[in-house]
Parts: sequence; C-alpha cells; structure tokens
Amino acid sequence: MENTDRFLVRIRLELENSQTAGNNGYIDLAKLEAVPSPQELLSPVAPPGGLSGFQEIMMEEIAKCHLDKIKTGINELLKYLLARINVENEEPMAELYMYRLRMIFSRCLMPDFPFTEEVWNYICEGLRTVGSFLVQNGFYDACREIIDSTAGMGRIAALKGLPTGNTQSSLRILENKALENGEKSLASAAKNARFNLET
Repeated sequence: MENTDRFLVRIRLELENSQTAGNNGYIDLAKLEAVPSPQELLSPVAPPGGLSGFQEIMMEEIAKCHLDKIKTGINELLKYLLARINVENEEPMAELYMYRLRMIFSRCLMPDFPFTEEVWNYICEGLRTVGSFLVQNGFYDACREIIDSTAGMGRIAALKGLPTGNTQSSLRILENKALENGEKSLASAAKNARFNLET
C-alpha cells in the first residue's frame, strides 16, 4: 500500500501539472456557438487536463476506502484553488475546482463507500475556510460558486439522510463574512442557500 507521503507527492504533482483554467485552443463541440471549419475540427491540440489526473487518483482512493487519503486529496485541491486564484481566473478556477469536488462527493455517496458522513463533514469544514478566505480577499464571484456548490451538495446530503448542521454553519459564517465586507448580495445568496436547506 502506498504511504501518505508518496500519495501526497503524487497528488501535488497532478495538481501542479494540470491545466486548470482557460482555453488552450482545443475545440469542444459542447461549448461552441458557431460551427468550426474542417481544419479547426482536425486540430492536433489536445484537450486541457482540467484536473483529470487528480480526479482519477481520487476515484481510486475512494474505491479503496482510504479515508485519510481522500481527506488529504480534498484538502490539497482546495489549497491549490486558493494558491492559484487571481482576478483574471477567479470564475473559471472556482467552477472547475468545485466541479471536481462535487464529483468526489457524488462518488462518496455510492453504497460501496462506508465513510460518506466523514467526507461530507470534511468538505463542509474545508469550504467554510475557503469561502472565508475568498471573501476576505475580494473574490466574491468565486465565493458565490462556493456557496452554490455547498448548497447543492447540502440538498443532496439532506436527501441521503446526512446531517446538514455543518452545512448550515458554513453558510452562516460565509453570510456573516460577506456582511462584514459590505457584500449584501453575497450575504443574501448565502442566507437563501441556508434557508433552502431547511425547506
């Protein structure tokens, strides 16, 4: 079995090497508005990685029920988001990283995984910290993505019978942080997300 140190090196390498935001010229038909030329369609440009290597490693660890490694992977994903985010890439970075986190959460909901509640609580605690950092540093669009993802996963968690107290607490803290920073719209989004979890 791979020890945690080696796992951490592997995860960090995937996160470091991944192309995480922006378009590198690869043509994705699902995202095009106009029909490309035949030359564009046959372009040799490879699709951006978009954290796919990281995701594959995490799916392997979830299948093996390695709870500590799963938590470490989630933590590293969120740390890399905070380390790489800037004014130019704020929205796509938050969307991509939250997409990958939601995929991890969805996989952990499967019946063969025995630690769903532990992972869910860990995700909520991590997103509370991430959201607070984003608000304090003026990344309000990214924080809105955190709120939306937390609320979306929270609704699924509630349907699956998982506790949502941690989710409520995280959203309440983000609401208060937004109010402290004069971001009434963001605070309202967090409050609405919290309220919708209760109904």
